[in-house]
Amino acid sequence: MRRKFSEVQIKRSIIRNIPKTTHSNVIKAGIGCDYARLLLHAGNKADCGIDEIAVAEGVCIIETIAGIRYDFIKLYNNLRAGGYVPFAMTDSILMPSDDEGYMKRILITLASLAEAYGLDIITGHTEISDAVNKPIITMTMTGRRKTDGMPASGSLSPANIKPGMDIVMCGQTGIMGTVKLLKKHREGLLTRYSKTYLSGTEKLTDYMVLGQETDIAIEEGICYAHDISTGGVYAALWELADAANVGIEICHDDIPILQETIEICEYTNHNPYTIDGSGAALFVTEHGKALSDRLYEAGYEAAVIGHVTEGKDRTITHDDEKRFLTPPKYDAM
Repeated sequence: MRRKFSEVQIKRSIIRNIPKTTHSNVIKAGIGCDYARLLLHAGNKADCGIDEIAVAEGVCIIETIAGIRYDFIKLYNNLRAGGYVPFAMTDSILMPSDDEGYMKRILITLASLAEAYGLDIITGHTEISDAVNKPIITMTMTGRRKTDGMPASGSLSPANIKPGMDIVMCGQTGIMGTVKLLKKHREGLLTRYSKTYLSGTEKLTDYMVLGQETDIAIEEGICYAHDISTGGVYAALWELADAANVGIEICHDDIPILQETIEICEYTNHNPYTIDGSGAALFVTEHGKALSDRLYEAGYEAAVIGHVTEGKDRTITHDDEKRFLTPPKYDAM
């Protein structure tokens, strides 16, 4: 099983021990923001504007060749959540043996993903080490965002989140998690559901990748965006509140979710709101209804699911019963 360090561990032993940035045009990644940003001035700022470059990194422990796609997409979504368009990547592969055929399959898969999503693999590194028993890929992805006529990325900072603002969710709950559970429990699920029904659910793979929704949200003046990933929508909501040091009130019944996700999670005994939510995003704005309407008109599922509050309480209301959101455990499937 793959797991992430807890939020407390990340703050205590990672963030506190990383030196402060030396350069003023560098903005580091952190909780609630999965990419670092570089502001590049091209000549005269007034004439040329600013190119913002964002960098995100992820690790893929290869259980199956097909699994590489999941980690690639999660990394891609990290950048798209900020309005960046990924255009280049590097990879470093650590192999447990000199199995050249398997290494070749890994690279072919990675290259096909890069081509499909419009990225160039600009450099890479491969080693063999008996310190690992499975292949491991470290991927570093770079995205670009022009600020001409658009708000600078500082406008997407959690520091800009204020009480009273709306929280909009775009996309459905637990899409990537649903796809993973379907693949893992397919034989058992076929004893309960028809092959036709499950075949339709397999098409959810098309909805795991963020597209133009963040670009639309930025045009509508959002102050923060965060892709939903490991830990699901509950984890993303906690990260949002923690990054901004605010409270939130969420209406559970307003969180978009497909019936297929509910039924598959019921069979596998998973909480649909904590399985991998890659393919959806959270936006914070002063005009939640206008944003959700705009996203819906563009073909995306979207809803105002709550708002930011004074204080630090993070609550979810379901059937008139209010409970507190708890820190995520980040168990990966």
